[in-house]
Amino acid sequence: MNRRQILQALAGTGLAHAANMVHATATPKQNLIGNNLLDAYVRLSGSFDDRLIIWWMDGKQYAVVNGKSQALFGMKVGMFHRFFQQTDGNFKIAFFELTYFTDLDSGLLLKEFNNPFTGKINQVRHTRLGPEVRLLTTNGLSSPDNPMVQDYSSSLGPARIINNQVWIPTSVEAVIKFPKPTAPEILLSIYTTISGNLSDALDSKKISAPCSLAFSNTQPWIPWMGLEDHPGHMMGVANGCKMESMEELPADYLACAREVHPRYISDPIAALSKQTLLITENA
Repeated sequence: MNRRQILQALAGTGLAHAANMVHATATPKQNLIGNNLLDAYVRLSGSFDDRLIIWWMDGKQYAVVNGKSQALFGMKVGMFHRFFQQTDGNFKIAFFELTYFTDLDSGLLLKEFNNPFTGKINQVRHTRLGPEVRLLTTNGLSSPDNPMVQDYSSSLGPARIINNQVWIPTSVEAVIKFPKPTAPEILLSIYTTISGNLSDALDSKKISAPCSLAFSNTQPWIPWMGLEDHPGHMMGVANGCKMESMEELPADYLACAREVHPRYISDPIAALSKQTLLITENA
């Protein structure tokens, strides 16, 4: 796995926590901890059966230099999941991600980027992560199976509750350490918050319930930008929602996916078939 693939693999794990959540005193019924929190999170963000679950988000990527941010391009995110509950109450997730960078003005797929820091024109590389399998527990998402991923941590919760609304944040933080002694360490921080109705989250009769998504992350410069020696870093911000059918995806996202990754977007369940078989055979 090369540097770009590792960055993409970590960038896909995860999404961001909404700022300035108001805290409210929870009743015992609302005290979502441990497996109750995990079940609520899966009910809102995923499913208790193996139906296709799509996370769709739309946002922007920013450059941050000397504390000042500058929007560089848009991003359209699609993450395609199938959830499988295990006998211990945890969940294995087969998933892949297709993310596309877009022109800020037109919203169209970006193929060349006029780099404001170098004056050069970069050929844009869009992101495909996976398909792969990860384990989701009360502690968050498991680490990728790669020795270069170190100091990995993930979290799930705590839940924030106001009346009948619940927010559940997740995080992933890691350091990438390459074998070459002169290679710099890469720090990644990825945050996500899902939100939905508390009554849905607590209803054990519901297999799946709606949720909205808020994402933010910080990471080093994207490799194709050629800015390794330039001060600063990237910051991504996006919002969206959970979907359960391809028909719900916006036309602009589908147009990008059909141009860049036609095989994956034409049949996401087929694209996950190998990972699904791996999970079910080892159940």
